[in-house]
Amino acid sequence: MYELHTPVNPKAVVKYIGYYLIAFAFVLFVPAIAALILGYMEGVVDYGLTSVVVFIIGYLIYRSLPDYDLEAKDALIIVALVFPISAFLSAIPMSLTTGMPFIDAYFESVSAVTTTGLSVAPPDVGPLFLFSRSWGQWVGGIGIILVVLSVLISPGTTASRIYKANYGDMKIRPTVIATTRTLGKVYIIITLISVVLLLISGMSLFDSICHALCCVSTGGFSTRAASIGAYGGTLVPASISVSCLLGAVSFVLYPSLLRNPGKVLKNVELRYFLTFITVGSMVFAFTIAGENMGYGLIPKSLFQVISAITTAGFSTMDLSILSEASIAVLIFMMWMGGNVGSTAGGIKIFRIVLLLKVVHNVLLRLFLPREAITPIKIEDHVIESDEIYNLVTFMLLYTLILIVSSFIFMLYGTNMGNSLFEVSSALSTVGLSTGTTSAAMPIVLKFVLIFDMLFGRIEIIPLLLLFMPGTWMRRKRENKRNVRS
Repeated sequence: MYELHTPVNPKAVVKYIGYYLIAFAFVLFVPAIAALILGYMEGVVDYGLTSVVVFIIGYLIYRSLPDYDLEAKDALIIVALVFPISAFLSAIPMSLTTGMPFIDAYFESVSAVTTTGLSVAPPDVGPLFLFSRSWGQWVGGIGIILVVLSVLISPGTTASRIYKANYGDMKIRPTVIATTRTLGKVYIIITLISVVLLLISGMSLFDSICHALCCVSTGGFSTRAASIGAYGGTLVPASISVSCLLGAVSFVLYPSLLRNPGKVLKNVELRYFLTFITVGSMVFAFTIAGENMGYGLIPKSLFQVISAITTAGFSTMDLSILSEASIAVLIFMMWMGGNVGSTAGGIKIFRIVLLLKVVHNVLLRLFLPREAITPIKIEDHVIESDEIYNLVTFMLLYTLILIVSSFIFMLYGTNMGNSLFEVSSALSTVGLSTGTTSAAMPIVLKFVLIFDMLFGRIEIIPLLLLFMPGTWMRRKRENKRNVRS
């Protein structure tokens, strides 16, 4: 973090925001094509015109500024800006086509690009709205940054730093550009698999496409008000569960699936992930056993736990009638989240495993001499001290945001259980709700959830950097030293 003793380069940030706007213009143009297919000409104009304006603004920025080599701090700021800007731009045509208040359209757009799935939309908003927010979740799942890296930015230090700010050290190819293109191919393939599964299960083509976009992005928006509970039988929930799992597993594992499936099965994070699903499903089934769920107890329990831990947010039951014990199980599942390198949110299984390793190491050292060296390892990876500092910082900030946000909800009269559930759902980018989140919710609470969703998707640190004075301005002490010298 020593780089932050000097501020970011605003011109470099704006230059690459220009790149992003060019790419996002094409993202906005897809709903315009959908509106044309659906025969909704007003939507063609609203989305098409917004797309053209965004492209022109991006192109003018791109042409007016020289190229810069980004520092790590610049890349973090760009990643932090991309999601709120994406939501703002998406909300403009969404508000125009649906007549929703802009704040509600912005809430929906933030929920889409952060792959959350919480909604304040009115009923019967039309197929264009349903498709556009599903499309927004799909793009938000893999990240618009991947599009920029794959198409617009040349290989080099800048590409590497933008990639690392968004995806960390996850690499499956020698270069960053090659890695992003492989990730894109994996994402498209599992999306197509999901569409086929849902078609076979009996969904219409439109519903299959919308749900597949939301499943693999672990987003959770549905074309039905009752979510997956609107579909009868077990085929649709089973297909949804498989699709969500495909999105919540680390994309790094997919290239190895055909070449070396044994390596995939030995992955520590995946094994913990499946273990948590198994145990969580049994505990959840136990808590709802007395709530007259009937013969479908096990399938319903498994579906709901998978939906929570993958942070997809689909539902087959009315969560508002669940007991506090059942709600607590779902909260814990939402906190855990999916695998690192997937589209899932939450704390992430890797961090949970690392936390358990740290606790074990602390207890182990009580029986060893002080000079004994006890490295923490996950598979072949030796954990450095910086990673532990980052873990502690993240957990502290995550807990603090959770407590403060829940307290604000309680100030507005929401009970503790529902407050914690809604905030956990937003912060883990899940989208499950007990009914508290709605269009009638006070605007303050809407903004609380908006910030929580952004914190959950951007993973707290980059978003906090936006509000640090040292990010934008040189410190006064440094200025005085420069004057004296």
